[in-house]
Amino acid sequence: MRPAVLEFMREAVDRPNEALLCFGEPGVGERLLRDLEAHMGHEFTADRRAGRIMVGEAHSDVDQQLENFIAPLEELRARGFALVRFVGVVAWDVRHFPPPEDFLWFESKMNEVIAELPVVGLCPYDLARIPARGIAYGALETHPFVLCDGVLRENPQFIPPDRYVRERLLRLPWLQGEGLS
Repeated sequence: MRPAVLEFMREAVDRPNEALLCFGEPGVGERLLRDLEAHMGHEFTADRRAGRIMVGEAHSDVDQQLENFIAPLEELRARGFALVRFVGVVAWDVRHFPPPEDFLWFESKMNEVIAELPVVGLCPYDLARIPARGIAYGALETHPFVLCDGVLRENPQFIPPDRYVRERLLRLPWLQGEGLS
């Protein structure tokens, strides 16, 4: 996914009417920007100072994480950017991320938030660090589009946010005593 993520970010910085938000565990956004700078051979200090490129950090409290996600998007929209691209690097059951069931709520809620804004996002999932059910419930069921083999596709597994809580989140196996993997 690294080439797809870098290309996605490059498009934002190449277009003056677009902005970029890098989001993830503490340090992940900075790492993404360093990777982009190395990839492009260009430093983005001025763009960051001007508020065109921002970093948001995950939080173990899901409500705070949602606020950490929404606030920069609203700020970038208020600055008049035609489009905000965000990269949200997903983590699972780690110190600075909400517990899995809260994170899944966040993933679903995130779609409601960006539906009202000129935003497009890319959420890479580390398939080696996230259990299969986490991928199915978080990556596939909460996102209307998926990038598969380098092609953006409509996601047939997508469950709209208004149904997701009722039909999936409240019936998660591990909330009913079953294992996650």
